[in-house]
Amino acid sequence: MNKTKYISLLLFASLAITGFFSCKKTPDMPPVTPLSYGGTLTIAQLRALYVGNNIKFTHDVSLFATVTMTDNYKTLYIRDNTGAISLKQLTAHGIYEGDSLRINLNGSWLDLSGTLGSLQIDSVDVSSSPTNKVVKLAVGKEHNPINLNIAQLNRSQSSITFPNTTVIPLSMYDGQLVQVNDVQFSYVDSALYFPLVPTSVYANHTVYDCGAVNNISLSLYTGTADFVNQKVPHTKSGSIIGAISFYSGALQLTPRSFLDVKLNQPRCGVDTLTQSFGNCIGSANFTTALPGWYDVAQLGNLLWVGNGSSPNGYPSASNYLGQNRNIMWLITPPIQNNNPTKNVNFQMEVTPYASTTLPRQLSVMISTDFNGYNLIGTHPATWTEITSAFSALSPWLPPGNTNFNPANSTPVMLSQFLPQGYTGTYYIGFRYIGNNTTTDSTQSFAINNFALLNN
Repeated sequence: MNKTKYISLLLFASLAITGFFSCKKTPDMPPVTPLSYGGTLTIAQLRALYVGNNIKFTHDVSLFATVTMTDNYKTLYIRDNTGAISLKQLTAHGIYEGDSLRINLNGSWLDLSGTLGSLQIDSVDVSSSPTNKVVKLAVGKEHNPINLNIAQLNRSQSSITFPNTTVIPLSMYDGQLVQVNDVQFSYVDSALYFPLVPTSVYANHTVYDCGAVNNISLSLYTGTADFVNQKVPHTKSGSIIGAISFYSGALQLTPRSFLDVKLNQPRCGVDTLTQSFGNCIGSANFTTALPGWYDVAQLGNLLWVGNGSSPNGYPSASNYLGQNRNIMWLITPPIQNNNPTKNVNFQMEVTPYASTTLPRQLSVMISTDFNGYNLIGTHPATWTEITSAFSALSPWLPPGNTNFNPANSTPVMLSQFLPQGYTGTYYIGFRYIGNNTTTDSTQSFAINNFALLNN
């Protein structure tokens, strides 16, 4: 780690003037005592000191904060009434959640946890040495997590680039203890146990929101004893409590313990979903362009691909003469059946014009037991065709015409296709079948402006 900039005595003189006399008597900001040499800083003031270079503190200055979490290794997460930040200990030593601390920053660093990582207080000596750099003022202080969801975390992200080209990612939640609600693991995790990568100090794994539209990386210190031999709860949804930090420019969540992985509700889906597909252009990567959607080949190796040009992209499917028979699916994120008036509408085009003498290549399907991975296999999902409900699927217009023809003038109510009283999730799939032996394989289909709404 390059330690490139030492903080000056003049800086601390100014901080003593602005910070020493403004200290408030709150649980997170105790009054200055004779131990608080050189004045005080808040976490917000500390963060503002960083302008692209690492800073070493060479004079006494105190930070008052409460520990909200430890990662059971060397990292503490602390906050005051101005913000939060992580603190890296030289050696782990007797500091716990709820401890109220006076931290003398002399000898420590203000730097980044890594490239595009979080700003942190580094190399803090917390041992009971004669210098007493860290003094425990109280224990058991309240430190409730902030309630939010993954979408709110994603929207909070930004970055700043300094003149020396150093870039740091930013979020108002960086360093905070949070409770992330409405999350679940993937069904593919059915055979996994914690820790997920036991040979590493930290293991990373993806957690999704209800529709898999948003996700965040779960970062787990593999020495966290109560995670050992625990199976990933892939069949449930719920909440996870942990601390937020940046790794390689992306937010990650580090849980406190297995007890805070509270996935005790049925798996969940989206309530509403509108998708314009505007970024589905060229050979778009649908994982990025359509988060939560599934682009799957049931037979052959062709998939739905992006077409059109920005901002008028759309997904399309085709199978030309000379190619093998292909069956490809574009499937929505899971949909939560919590409203009996939930309805769907979308737009569709085909080229060339469909002939009434040829079989329809595109079908609209619905499934209550698809889970993202069981389209094929020994126990494939059951799909029911609902194409006939969309009475205005024809006539169609050729793809490339930016004025998509509405697929249906009246939204189709979905409850009619579900078991009575069903409260779980379901999926809508667009299945394209291409046949290399007939001219129908020359037709290409596209969809656009998908709208799932509560009437």
